[in-house]
Amino acid sequence: MIRRWLAFALLALACGGELQATQEFSGRAPSGAWFRMEAPDDWKPGDALVLFQHGLDFSDASGPPSLGPLKSVMLAEGYAIAASAFNQRGWAMFTAIDDNRELVALFEQKFGLPGEIVPFGGSLGGLIALKLAEAPGFPPVHAAYSLCPAAAGSRIWDTAIDARLAYDVVCKDAGELEEGAPPLPWALDLEDIPDDLGDLLDQARVLPTLVDVNRCTGVNLPEFLRNDAMKRRLKELMDFTQITDEKFFVTNIGYSIYVMSDLVRAPDKLGGRNPFTTAGVDYGSDANIQAGITRIRADPRAAARLRSVSDFRGRVGSARIVSMHTSRDQLVIPSNQEFVRKVLPADQLTSVIVDEETPSHCGFSTAEGIAGWEALRAWRDGAVQPDATSLQQLCEALVAGGQVTGACRFDADSEVAAFDGIVRPRPPASLQRPARSNRPLPPLLPVHGTRALP
Repeated sequence: MIRRWLAFALLALACGGELQATQEFSGRAPSGAWFRMEAPDDWKPGDALVLFQHGLDFSDASGPPSLGPLKSVMLAEGYAIAASAFNQRGWAMFTAIDDNRELVALFEQKFGLPGEIVPFGGSLGGLIALKLAEAPGFPPVHAAYSLCPAAAGSRIWDTAIDARLAYDVVCKDAGELEEGAPPLPWALDLEDIPDDLGDLLDQARVLPTLVDVNRCTGVNLPEFLRNDAMKRRLKELMDFTQITDEKFFVTNIGYSIYVMSDLVRAPDKLGGRNPFTTAGVDYGSDANIQAGITRIRADPRAAARLRSVSDFRGRVGSARIVSMHTSRDQLVIPSNQEFVRKVLPADQLTSVIVDEETPSHCGFSTAEGIAGWEALRAWRDGAVQPDATSLQQLCEALVAGGQVTGACRFDADSEVAAFDGIVRPRPPASLQRPARSNRPLPPLLPVHGTRALP
């Protein structure tokens, strides 16, 4: 079976080295979202379309999006590829599915109706790829490729609210953050949120906006310039969040300050409603934070809205899914795989971990990414379901053949820590006793000019 997968991969890579005749279109959809699409000249209606989903970006799109890191291989294999830049920045889950519906409708106008779609993405895009596999109104999905997905969905934001409110305790009188309008002072007002932070992994962009964080923790200073109080506060916050890498600490704090504020305040998201609960949560690992953290309760409708657009439910029919994570990701932690594994049958999911020495977010090698893709294709076409061992063998064979470079680190013995062991569980909704309010939530924004596909 490895020989079969290898034959697929080598053929694609050999073709990918040649100039492929394709047609490409890009522009803005009727809804305003930027898009890009490309298809081989011999693509015909009924052939497959890859829908590539980009990760979280906190800058408003200013042009057509990328078609992803495997574009040349996919085009050589005969797939068309299309991508939307989405109508929202940040946590774009409120419009992403409709943005993709509009994208498929535009693709049909240019090339014809696909016989199937193959969702593919990483990080936030990995979650959207999973959500597309279960969304109505699309051509069928027989396979999906989801890399380092934020599959915890709404629960991933419990990490952010915990970090944000723990910061207030640890950094009181030593770098307090600007407050937003009540009753949610921990969420910045929209006009105070920078609009050009990209994916927040760029330290040069994010650090200048975190002056107060630096004053509290010294995280941007050389070690010899950090005083003992800074070191103590930084260690306490990193221990509390279970982050060992300072760069990831900065990124996570940036998310908890800026991206979470946008999620809560933006009128096309939660419109000033709080979906988070800290009341009744056990923060006993840090007595200082346990005693001092602000206790808040979720508005039930805001919490339900966030869950409805963010959570993956596994209703994918017979689709087969390959999902991969790097082992030391400290932004979208490997425990997110738990949320894929618990809702999908084992015979429809290959969930694997790549063992890395240095923490990365989605830091797969080219060889690993192609091995996962080729194994998914072969599985979708009737081959035996891949696992970590067969993926490692395929990856090594690709590298040995000289067609692709990069490490092969699939770990057959990996174990994923329980999500609740890292992100503190919330009490049951029935015990949260939310405050009542008659103020309506903002409606989900419609995407104009789209239609549901049969």
